[in-house]
Formats: sequence, C-alpha cells, structure tokens
Amino acid sequence: MLEELGPTFVKFGQLMSTQEGILPRSFIEELKNLQDNVEPFGIDEVRKIVKNSLNRDIEEIFEEFEEVPEASASLGQVHKAKLKNGEYVAVKVQRPGIKEVIQSDMYLLHKLGAILRKRIKEYFHFDIVPLIEEFDKTINRELDYEIEAHFIEVFKKNFSVFSYVYVPTVYWEYTTEKIITMEYIFGYKATNKQELIKAGFDLKKLAVDGAKVFWYQIFDVGLFHADPHPGNIIIMKDGRICYIDYGMVGKITDEDKLNLIEMIWGFIEKDADRMLYSLENFAATKDELNREELKGDIDELIELYHSLPLKRMSLSRMLKDVFTILRKHGIIVKRSSSRLLRAVMIADGVGRDFYPDFNFVEVARPYFRRFARKYYSPISILKLLSTPNPNYLFALKKLPIVGRKMLDALEDGNVKIRAEMDGLDKMISTFRYVMRQVGISLIIGSIIIGNSILLANDVGPKIHSIPVVLIINVILIILLLIGIINAEKKL
Repeated sequence: MLEELGPTFVKFGQLMSTQEGILPRSFIEELKNLQDNVEPFGIDEVRKIVKNSLNRDIEEIFEEFEEVPEASASLGQVHKAKLKNGEYVAVKVQRPGIKEVIQSDMYLLHKLGAILRKRIKEYFHFDIVPLIEEFDKTINRELDYEIEAHFIEVFKKNFSVFSYVYVPTVYWEYTTEKIITMEYIFGYKATNKQELIKAGFDLKKLAVDGAKVFWYQIFDVGLFHADPHPGNIIIMKDGRICYIDYGMVGKITDEDKLNLIEMIWGFIEKDADRMLYSLENFAATKDELNREELKGDIDELIELYHSLPLKRMSLSRMLKDVFTILRKHGIIVKRSSSRLLRAVMIADGVGRDFYPDFNFVEVARPYFRRFARKYYSPISILKLLSTPNPNYLFALKKLPIVGRKMLDALEDGNVKIRAEMDGLDKMISTFRYVMRQVGISLIIGSIIIGNSILLANDVGPKIHSIPVVLIINVILIILLLIGIINAEKKL
C-alpha cells in the first residue's frame, strides 16, 4: 500500500523499518522489503535540470554522459559521466517536481498522523506525530544536495587519519541544491562477497578495518555515517574502503557514548544493573516502568547469550532482543540514541557477514578505554567543576524554599511514616545512616555551588591555572564521598 501511495510514503516506511525500538520485529521485516520502485526519468529532463541549475548544457561540462542511470530512487538518480579533463564522475540529479510532491504528501502525512495518533499510541506505545515531524525535517534536508556535499567534505577530513579509507571528492563547481557531482569510485560493492573473494581480498581484514573506522567515528569524532549498510560501501581495487552515500548522518553526545559503553560492558560482565542504568538513560519515555521486571528480562537475556559459544554472541542480535524487551515494557528510545544503536547493529552485521567469527566489541576495546580515560581523568573532572553552571545558582536559590516547605510539612503533621514494629532497631539504624548520607550530599552540593560562585568571579590564588579553592574543595568532596561509601557498607 505504501508503495502505491508514492515516494514520500515509501521513504517514511523505510524510516519506520529502522525503528527497532518502536515496532514489532514482524513489522520491521515487512517494511524492510519496501523498495524505491520508481521509473527513472528521461535524459531530456536531466538536460533541463542541468541547464537550469548550472546555466550550461551537458555537452559544455561533460565529455561523456551516460543516458541510462546507474541507480534510480524516489528522490533522484545517478548517472556516470566524464568531465572534459578526462575524470570520471557520478552525477546525482534530483527528480523533477519532487519537492512539490513531497510538500503535498507531507501535508497528508501530518493529517493522517493526527488521526491515527491515539490508535497507534494504544497498540504500539509511541506517538507517531513527533516521528512524522522529524521525518519532515530529514526529507527536506535530503532534498538539498549541497548539505550532503558538505558532509562528504567533513568526512573526507575526519577519515584522513586512515590510509585504508577513501572519501570521494566533491566537484563544487558542478554541485547545487538539485545536483551533486562527485568523483566516480571504481571497485566492488560490499554486497558482492564472491567477487571480493575472487579478487583476493582478505574479508577478515576488511571487517576489522571497517569496525575501526566505525568506532573512530563514534568515540573520536562524534559524527558518524548513520547508514553503513553494504549497499553504501565500495571496496576499491587497492583495498580501500569507500562510503558513497552521506544522506544519513548522526551526531553522538558524550552521555550517549558513556551509555553505550555501560550497556555493552554490562552485557559482557553479566551485570544487569549496569545494562539497566544505560537503557534507562537511552529512553525517551519511561511510563509506569517496573524496574524489577525489566531487570529480570535483562538477566534472562544475558544468561541466554552467555550460554552460547563466543563466536555466536552477536552484538546486533543482542541489540534486537534488547529492543524487543524495551517494547514489552513500553520504553521508547530517544531518536538520536535509536539512530546510534541502529548504526551499531548494521556495522556489526556487515562485519559478521564478511567474517562469521568477527568480534565487533573486541575491536572497540581500545576506543572504549581511551574515551573513558579521557572522560574520567582528574583534569576533566576539575574542568567540569570549575565551569560556572547557572543550574548551581538556581539550586542555591531553591534550597531555602525547599527547606522551608519540609519544615512546614513537619510542623503541620503532613509527613506520614508507616512502619512495622518488627525490626524497628534495624530501621532506626538504617534511618540514621541514610540521614547521614543526605547530610553529606547536601554539604557536597553546597561546596559545588560555592565553587561555581567563586570561580565565576575569579576569586583566590591559582596553581598552574587551577584555583587553590577548587583543589581544597575537591579534596573535601573526596573525603565526604568516602564517608558516604562507608555508610552504605553498614546498611
């Protein structure tokens, strides 16, 4: 049905097929069958678009221009061509009138989403309207080829540290909003393993090299190719890996990097609490979350995978099962996090397709360690504490109000405590320790707030550009934290 509705609905269906954390797997697999079954438009239309966009005829720019496109999709099609200087290029030309079609279809999609909103939320536990709004932004970005060209340039710079990765050159003089001209890449599609084997490539090496590139994007750059499936990868004749489509790009925060590390390491170390913590941080919604049941399901998942041989412990399969568990508990993953986890699943799947015993996590270890060392280093912590934060000032203003409300509640008798008499001594002892922790936590909060105020006004002497008051207060915080830990041991 979506294919019959037109290109916008096909693209939306394809987007939905990537939402592992929203729809059941049966729906996902069905939507993955959606194809851009769009007839290519004729060479006369291509000529008009080139003329209108570049103010020159095709013959003035290209020595050769293949009339039959190499690929055709709902938004545009790609032609192989040869410039006057003899260089081969790939020319992507936007489908004529597609912008108007998209705008009309998006109007209908917004209306349809508003009508179906309640029913979809009832059955699938997510709101479709924000997804449609996000899709509206995404597809309009895809309609501007200059944005894609910009990302190609960014990735070319980022990947320059690898000798075995190549990014096509953009010909900006022949690139506009409706046309993108880039270097034509000769080689083998990553989808054709047999040709790669015949050509003598080491598939294990390609899998490991590809994984290194992927984790480098995540942890060292923070900007990643969000659709690294085999159809978007060409293995050049000299063995270099080349991505050819940069329409989908994702950004990752330090928080998501930490959550990803905690989730994967929790799985490896059989630590359900660690996995639970990271999954809660990935979540956009946590309506009526039953943590005990969720933890139980995660425990079962961990035991299931750890009973398998090491080579069968696929990260992509594990993530699919994690998404199934999250759906069961009505937990929706944030859009940015979903894009990240989907990219991890695809990259792991590509590596395992190339080399069945491939261990994606093993390649990630040095990237995990390097990021964790950098993030948790004393210098990073000192910088964090020394950065004036307006939230500290807001919290300081609220403390007297919150304290007064607590006192008023106690005086009015509005605070109710229910307790069984059995184990009363233990309860009182536990209460004392808890209050001690609360008191120490308030002191630590006050020190941090005080730090923010003093540092904002650049007060006091410094040692190697680090304020003395900050060093003293960090020592006090460490001592108080030790007090909290000791109190917890006695509970």
